[in-house]
Amino acid sequence: MAAAARNRIVPWYGETAPMALPELRRDAAPTTCFDAAQARGPTRRVRLERVVDLLVVSHAAERIADYQAAMRRGERFPPVAVVRWGDRFLVADGHKRLSAFRALGGEELVVEVWSWRRWLRDQAAQLGRKTRQQWDIARRLGHDPRARLQARRLAWDTLGHWQRALRSLRAGWRPAAAASGNAAARGVFRRLVHDCLEFRGRVAIAVVSLITLSGAQLALTWLVKRWADGPLAGDAASVAPLLRASLGVTALLIASVFASRYVLDSVSQRLVERLRNRALARVLALRLEAAQANHSGALASRILTDSGALAGFVGDVLKRLVGEGLVIVGALAMAFALQWRLALLTLTVVPLVLGVLAAMGSVIRRRSRHAQAAIGDLTATLQDALRGLSTIKGFNAEAHERARFAARNRSYRHAVLRGEWSASLLVAAVWILTGTGLWAIVWYGTSQVLSGAISAGGLLAFCLYLLQTLEPLRRLSDVQGLLQRNLAAAARVYEIIDAPAVEHGGATALPAPRGAVALEAVSFHYRDDAPVLQELTLTLTPGAPVGLVAASGGGKSTLAKLLVRFAEPRSGRVSLDGVPLPDLDLAALRRAVCVVEQEPFLFSGSVLDNLRYGAWEAPRPRIDAALAAAGLSAVVQALPAGLDTPIAEAGRSLSVGQKQRLALARAILREPAVLVLDEATSALDSETEAQIFAQLDAWLRQRTTLVIAHRLSTIARFERVLVLEHGRLVGDGSVASLRDACPPFCRLFADQLSALTAVRE
Repeated sequence: MAAAARNRIVPWYGETAPMALPELRRDAAPTTCFDAAQARGPTRRVRLERVVDLLVVSHAAERIADYQAAMRRGERFPPVAVVRWGDRFLVADGHKRLSAFRALGGEELVVEVWSWRRWLRDQAAQLGRKTRQQWDIARRLGHDPRARLQARRLAWDTLGHWQRALRSLRAGWRPAAAASGNAAARGVFRRLVHDCLEFRGRVAIAVVSLITLSGAQLALTWLVKRWADGPLAGDAASVAPLLRASLGVTALLIASVFASRYVLDSVSQRLVERLRNRALARVLALRLEAAQANHSGALASRILTDSGALAGFVGDVLKRLVGEGLVIVGALAMAFALQWRLALLTLTVVPLVLGVLAAMGSVIRRRSRHAQAAIGDLTATLQDALRGLSTIKGFNAEAHERARFAARNRSYRHAVLRGEWSASLLVAAVWILTGTGLWAIVWYGTSQVLSGAISAGGLLAFCLYLLQTLEPLRRLSDVQGLLQRNLAAAARVYEIIDAPAVEHGGATALPAPRGAVALEAVSFHYRDDAPVLQELTLTLTPGAPVGLVAASGGGKSTLAKLLVRFAEPRSGRVSLDGVPLPDLDLAALRRAVCVVEQEPFLFSGSVLDNLRYGAWEAPRPRIDAALAAAGLSAVVQALPAGLDTPIAEAGRSLSVGQKQRLALARAILREPAVLVLDEATSALDSETEAQIFAQLDAWLRQRTTLVIAHRLSTIARFERVLVLEHGRLVGDGSVASLRDACPPFCRLFADQLSALTAVRE
């Protein structure tokens, strides 16, 4: 029990891997190659960028290659030994295993965490072994020729070890991901600025307002000096002109504050709107399998939460960088004009503050990215709980879901607080530096006033200009934290916008498609070792509805996906009216081919909105005809507001059968040339299903229809039925002929055929 507790993997809160679209990720090495059971101490699962190897240059490349090959074969090794150093982990043992794992593209691994005392004991033990080896060699040098050879080898090994250590330090002890982080951040920053410049007019107005605001602030400070040296020194005649000047500058300052704030917020909201639109447009343009590879909650978090976080980029970051940057430059210039010696003393604080900002920036950005990823995981967990509420209650899993959500919520809190810890530490450090500098300036300036070198008004103005320099510097510490959080959020949004798995269609349009479908030696598999369709060849012609049956997982739904290019065959060709599907315009293809699924999706809105989806201009007579054909007329009439009745989220206010009929009516309004019903009537009773097919008989015979079903009563009405087994076409004919000559068909419907025979007898 103690060993199991010692070797358990402790979650490393705040280090959630940022979600990335599949095409953007490298093929990671299996995390199972490091076995926690082989450790002799506590283990953790950590991201690779947290692990620091001071010996990245090795003298045993062939050994690393052996480790790589073994990891590919699935062999398991003891975890890499590390010691904790701040928020990173220094490699204590296992340098070659780590190098092999990194070369395979690994991203997360199990490490064994040593204490510093254990690491020092290990180093001492290694030093003791080396010392004893050296002493043994030295003792035998006088009489053993082999000792001299061993001494030379030991010397070269020792020299090579230190050379590799120095080369490793020169190569950079940070991993490649961390080393390239600053360059990536600069690229994201430039891209954000470029997107802001899409609103050049508003940005120009904002910049002019900020310049005016900065000038007004500096002018007011100068008026304070004039007031101290004039009216406060007994010059009553200067009161009126100074008062008029002060009122004018104040009015200008107020107008500049209003204009800069409103215009910057306007640019911020337009930037967020633009990024959200582009991100959703890219998701909608992705291949279906690429989009569905990511949890919908995580995608929603990126599009909404991460994009929304960028609202402060213009309003806060650029405002402070431009507006307060101008104040800093202007205040320093005025300070030099008043007292250049004191100003030089002030400048000693600036590089210290900038150094602290630069040092903490990457840490804040990394932790902010982890927090953004954690909120995505939390959103996904919440979405699962809300969508699966009936399942949760039915399986008495409320406690499990509460615990799962609480764990993700706790991880998010840890991630946020780690980022806030760094940001707060940065602010405190800047306050210490600027406060110390201000204290030194005031002390020295007071001595200058007492000695008569400068006037009290001059010192007051200088201190005010100094505050106008140091206060923005302190606020820049907040800007650094905000900027890094914005860059982390922007990087996640741009990952979606740049996702490469976009659908591409051809240029051929079909103005009047007939609906002739042909599959020629089509093969498809989701995994290399599990073919779904194998060398499938068949034709579907207009006017002759066809049934399709197969065992679960036999490729029926995959065939439907191929017809609308939700999936692409590995080999072979699918064509419509003699044109290969990749050569067809995607919009034209999906106007011609319509698939009605077993679990149709209904959108938020009214019944009418869902009926007209994809046939936006359908007139009321066509809508009524579609409702009648799908057996929905009486259902719609019984609804409180008829067609205008709102539908609950995901159609929860309707039964499964009603949703299926609504989806069928929606497809009828589309008037496709090819209609695929993928278990589209499975929730209907046999009598209702028969009535619907009878009403649709004439309509179905005007197009190519493929009906996928598991019920014998559904397919028995078609003259032609296709049978798939292991991805191959093993039967093609009527139900009677298949029952007599197709064993796979008989196995599929054995129970239903025996019941039918018993009824007839």
